[in-house]
Amino acid sequence: MMKPMSNFNIAKLNEYRSSIALFFTADGIIANTQSKMTLLPLSVTIAILKPQIEMAYLCDSVIIISCSINLSKEELAAAHFTITPIRPLLTESETSLQHLILKAYHWLNWDKQSRFCGQCASVLENKLHATEKYCPVCQQTFFPRFSPAVMVLIRHQDKLLLGRSKHFTPGVYSALAGFVDVGETAEMAAHREVKEEVGITISNLQYFSSQTWPFPDSFMVAFTATYESGELTVDKDELEDAQWFSIDALPKLPSLPSISRRLIDSIR
Repeated sequence: MMKPMSNFNIAKLNEYRSSIALFFTADGIIANTQSKMTLLPLSVTIAILKPQIEMAYLCDSVIIISCSINLSKEELAAAHFTITPIRPLLTESETSLQHLILKAYHWLNWDKQSRFCGQCASVLENKLHATEKYCPVCQQTFFPRFSPAVMVLIRHQDKLLLGRSKHFTPGVYSALAGFVDVGETAEMAAHREVKEEVGITISNLQYFSSQTWPFPDSFMVAFTATYESGELTVDKDELEDAQWFSIDALPKLPSLPSISRRLIDSIR
């Protein structure tokens, strides 16, 4: 039997003690420095690290753990563990692990923001084997939310229009993006966002792909488009800068596995 390490009812995990798990902390994901693995044996890892477990749920046969570790970096290293920030880990991981991390991180963020019923303010109950939460007072069921957003890569002859937000890593430019407004389709939002952010109109809008991006809770729908008309006029409230770049001389781009990088790479 695993012993409780926090207010989380760890007895819920007893039937899964032979499972593998992803351990999330405030600083990233726990990895084993010997095996280089982040998918760790649940019971063994808990026995060694004695984490303070805050929440857990079952995601694609993997137990997702949100926890804190009361060990120093030196103590972690001595036990052959380290904590890796999520974004660099995503870049280095294979696709299946990327998808698992993105899904799990999205759910854990939503869990922290959804502790109480929005209708009666009662404490919500969660289920280890499902993503929804339940209000025991008014019987409402809640599911993880996400915010639909669009991304548009605009081409004009041999150039791409890329912009950067003040929140980006210095020097990084990306395709234009924005959230879908109430009552809009993704296509309507794409045309509006481009017009608002850079003052031009586009044509030949073509769907590229979609991606869940839990930073913080976006569902991205990506398009390609062709410049139609208008002068480039950057809305400084929306963007720090936007420029036409030659396809052969692009600036620093977002890292993989972001859909923005895949979108740009598909044109080059």
